Amino acid sequence: MSTHHLISARKAVSILSLLAIASISSVTSQNDPSRPTIDSPAGQLQGTTESCGLFCTYYSFKGVPYAEPPVGSLRFRNPVPRARWQTVRDASNHGPECLQVALIPGQVRGSEDCLYLNIYTQQLIGSRPVMVWIHGGGYSANSGNSVDFGPEKLVQENVLLVTLNYRLGALGFLSTGDRYAAGNWGLKDCLQALRWIRTNIAAFGGDPNNVTIFGNSAGAALVHLLVLTDAGQGLFHKAIAQSSTALVPYAFQTRPRFYADRIASAFGFGTDSSTYVEQLRTIPAEQFVPFQQAGITVPVPRFLRPTDFGPVVEPSDAPEETIILQRPIELIRNRAHHVPFIVGYNDLEGAFFTAFENLIDQTVKGQFNANPHLLVPFFWNVGEGTAASNGISGAFREYYWQSRPLDASLDYEWTVYQSDHLFLFAIDQSVRLHAQASSVPLYYYQFTYDGDLNLYKKLFGVQYPGAIHTDELPYLFNIPSAMLEPVSPDSHANTVSSRVVRMWANFARTGNPTPTQDPLLQNVQWPLVGPAGAGYLSIGHDLMTSQQTPNPTRMNLWYNLQQTYANAPFEI
Repeated sequence: MSTHHLISARKAVSILSLLAIASISSVTSQNDPSRPTIDSPAGQLQGTTESCGLFCTYYSFKGVPYAEPPVGSLRFRNPVPRARWQTVRDASNHGPECLQVALIPGQVRGSEDCLYLNIYTQQLIGSRPVMVWIHGGGYSANSGNSVDFGPEKLVQENVLLVTLNYRLGALGFLSTGDRYAAGNWGLKDCLQALRWIRTNIAAFGGDPNNVTIFGNSAGAALVHLLVLTDAGQGLFHKAIAQSSTALVPYAFQTRPRFYADRIASAFGFGTDSSTYVEQLRTIPAEQFVPFQQAGITVPVPRFLRPTDFGPVVEPSDAPEETIILQRPIELIRNRAHHVPFIVGYNDLEGAFFTAFENLIDQTVKGQFNANPHLLVPFFWNVGEGTAASNGISGAFREYYWQSRPLDASLDYEWTVYQSDHLFLFAIDQSVRLHAQASSVPLYYYQFTYDGDLNLYKKLFGVQYPGAIHTDELPYLFNIPSAMLEPVSPDSHANTVSSRVVRMWANFARTGNPTPTQDPLLQNVQWPLVGPAGAGYLSIGHDLMTSQQTPNPTRMNLWYNLQQTYANAPFEI
């Protein structure tokens, strides 16, 4: 953006902010000041005032529609911008979650009409950094609701937080691989939410020229894809991908037509996409939910392979806007990142999945013993039964568990392997490829803290040291749904939480997570990743920097095996 355009944009933001001030004062002077009403370009919204602790409050606007309901003829189509509503809309409650499997077996929850976002801020005037959270859940579960992602910690750092819902499962990601259903509906929902934010967020005291997108797990993969697409240009200015990128094994579907045909055949519609896509628009939305993979319904090797319904390469002749026209690894090499980018993971990511499998499926280790090819990354494009397959699986078995048969006594060794296969290698490779392809600031972290706020580790009863998948989330958000017992105010976990929140907010403000000397951050300067891939921050009991790759011995094993055996082009 030129200097002239930047100045013009800031003037526009200032004008919108003044209009917002006038709107707030004119409405709240007549009504309850704890229920502020904002007049945004999208329409008027009446929010609430919520508590974030002693002498701490923030404003909340929940259930804000950012697109028309994607129902009927709008199913399996790009989101349509929401028309302005004409009356004051009550924003005291969340909108419906997107359809997903309920906690009670055999039941579903949510609605197809689910494209809503939530806005949280301590100030409604001025212009503050905007942080947009994209939730995880394997593209099939969760929402942006405050029971899972409470804003109390982040808003106290003087940022405006937005959380959002996007379409899930087949409704969010079915693709026929041709022009009849291009796919990526859930990803395009996130893009539409960012377009809504650009137009409307100044009315809430947010700066549309300073937007940071961040997400965890599948949400991080979506963040990564938004970073890689030209369609996101100008809609956000920084990005954070926590515990996934588009290169992790489950994140990107390379055979979408197979799964689209399978779901159409299940409804008796045959395999002609020009016919069955229109027929699928007539099916009650709840009937798609059983096809959303969750838990034991995912066959072994589960998330070591692409989830059935996820992001895809779109056909170039699609009738609507397309945003992903190459595989992620090609997009990194051709486009990389144009905004400051933080990427990282938790050190024992795989324990989330191995603990879950131990609860639901005792056959897993036996299946890997019987078929070592399951150990081979699919993205290396190696055939089963080949010398390459045997070489890879043999090297993994020797390194991680000394070639012994997998059983319960090797649960920790198995968990470390799963961590590396599911997340660590693909994330490390993402960082290296980005560092080689772009000179824009890139930051790398490993979260290792094991403390009172590692709520998901406690829920699963994991006894091994380290942080499992999603364990960093309670350090950023208030998560009452996962809280088993209160955390003492004196717990060191609260200090670690304050550090993470401060660094993420610093990054949203400035593009640098440690821009100044800060005693809370132990005066640490988070190093940039260079073209050689060196430089990362360890977030543990203390903050520590390093000039080498995390877990170098394990990562070297993976890179050496890839160099020796993988067939190009890689599938990721």
